[in-house]
Amino acid sequence: MKSRLVEKKDLFSWIDRLAKANEVIAPVKQENFTKFAPISSAAQIVWGAPQSVLPPKQFFSPQQETLLRYEFQEKEIKLQSEVIAQKRILVGVHPCDLNAIYLMDQVWAEKNKDDYYLAKRQSAILVGVDCLIPCSPEAFCLRMGGLDPKQRFDLFITDLGKNFLVEIQTSAGEKLLGNLGKEAKAADFKKLSAFRKKRNALFSRRQPKLLPKYQDLPKLMKSNYQHPLWEERGKKCYGCGSCNMVCPTCYCFDVKDQLEIDLKEGTRDRVWDGCLLADFAKVGSGENFRERRSDRLRHRTYRKLYYLFEKWGESFCTGCGRCVRACLTKIVSPLEIANELGKK
Repeated sequence: MKSRLVEKKDLFSWIDRLAKANEVIAPVKQENFTKFAPISSAAQIVWGAPQSVLPPKQFFSPQQETLLRYEFQEKEIKLQSEVIAQKRILVGVHPCDLNAIYLMDQVWAEKNKDDYYLAKRQSAILVGVDCLIPCSPEAFCLRMGGLDPKQRFDLFITDLGKNFLVEIQTSAGEKLLGNLGKEAKAADFKKLSAFRKKRNALFSRRQPKLLPKYQDLPKLMKSNYQHPLWEERGKKCYGCGSCNMVCPTCYCFDVKDQLEIDLKEGTRDRVWDGCLLADFAKVGSGENFRERRSDRLRHRTYRKLYYLFEKWGESFCTGCGRCVRACLTKIVSPLEIANELGKK
């Protein structure tokens, strides 16, 4: 993998130039929160904490998107697909979100490929940024492997003090960066290694520990299906679905037809859905397969730490901590649940 050493002022100027010619999305401040939004200058970017409320997956899987438009004509129904993709450059994406996007790429490209997601994803360039400190007190990314970007990016920026080291993973990233800076040397990689070792030690001290072994999480979940924890925590759950909405790896959706008042045309739209919501598992007959909140909480946790872990070989919780922060009763943390189930 190629890498370049870039002076900070040069990298900021490079982003300014990109923003003039492209749609550049980055974390920006909005009152007391951070969100991903289009920028016009590098000065707007929030490089570290606080973490964005919603993950950047919203630019590939929007909260609401039109799948197709239909029009009732005299002898036929006219259908028009709405696969829309535009070039976007996402800058300042944290490792936990890079890992989440990678996992979503696998899901949406499997078997029945989703053209809507993939068109947006393939038109985007991801410029990640290394975390210097935990981005929130709720985060536990180190424990879930979310702190390591695992080369799941086009470009990746690490602050080495006077300069940025920019790792180049793809040809698209290399083309975008061009000849900015100079080729990184052995001394630069030594600094990078020292930084990450020191950084990991800091995260290890500050973030809550995962008591079970990471690779044992599916086995732990499988053996605790009837544990009283689910009922205890389920009683406190409001079923609001906040944990689903802020999670970077939740991808369930509902499909709705929106018909115009003249009954001549309409749209078929896809909207986010969540397994903690009361009607998520309700079918046309009125039967609800997960009516109890404890069942829904268990299902969400099993999706993250068991079902999808076994299928894809890694946790579908990247430890970003957004669900912990969003949960009104603080009962949804996958790490806390795993620790409680793992007690001897």
